[in-house]
Amino acid sequence: MKTYYVDTARTTLNKRRQKTHVVFDSERIFKVEKLTDLKDAGEVFIDTLFPENYDEALELLKNNVKIYLLKDAVILKRLRLENGVKKSDENDAVMLSKIPRDNYRLLTIDEIELKITMRPLINRYEMLTKRRKILKQWLDDCDIPEVAEALRENIKLLEKMSKEVSREIIDKVSNDRLYIEACRLLGLQDSVEVAILTIELPLHYPSKTLKKIVGLTPNKNNGRYNHCLREHLSRLAFNIYLNIKRWKDRWMVPEEFSKIVEELPPRKAVYKLQSRILKTFRKAYFTVIEADDTPAGR
Repeated sequence: MKTYYVDTARTTLNKRRQKTHVVFDSERIFKVEKLTDLKDAGEVFIDTLFPENYDEALELLKNNVKIYLLKDAVILKRLRLENGVKKSDENDAVMLSKIPRDNYRLLTIDEIELKITMRPLINRYEMLTKRRKILKQWLDDCDIPEVAEALRENIKLLEKMSKEVSREIIDKVSNDRLYIEACRLLGLQDSVEVAILTIELPLHYPSKTLKKIVGLTPNKNNGRYNHCLREHLSRLAFNIYLNIKRWKDRWMVPEEFSKIVEELPPRKAVYKLQSRILKTFRKAYFTVIEADDTPAGR
């Protein structure tokens, strides 16, 4: 059984074929369309894992292949600089082989199955939230009593359905260590937005990259950001803002958050809270992985 180092790629996006994975086996560099094409794999070390690759990873794990994910992508960037090599898929695959094993963490079947199970629920939650928002906009512009009443009834129904899905999402991650730690640091309980961000945010990326992913840059990364993730992050920040305003000293929240809300106007406060929430998620992530005493290869 062989060990492979893989610079993973979004092999499909919107059902269209994208890039291939680039693989280094300590002797040569080659490409595969799927991780499952590594038929003789015993260990696979990867830099990241995209949702499009979950099924591939799960199949390998169920075939007793060990998959190790880089804990912090900053290490890869630092190693490139130290070796004087440019960023490329081929170079990154080789650089992964130079990173000490204790900088990786072992992926589990339960972890990947949870991510796969959660995606349809998150899709449904996002759909219900979006439609409820549209109906509320229609209601605001409606001046026909009968239509307005029908809209109100449908909004109530969507709210009921949304709460049911929220409860199911929270229940599925209620025992997840990252979710528990993130809620603790944020001073929250039973938050569907924290649950979704726990599953969806690629927290092994550095903060600068995370901000680009959610559009928290001056130019919103030229519009090339994950709008769904940004919506969840924005909604969480707004909820925290309201809780601070409503409960003040009676609500446990990071002191930094309270200071932001007290000193800035609402829009700027919510924007800045989003950045601090990302920072808090990264802190929770490292707290959890550092508590894991089973590094790769031991």
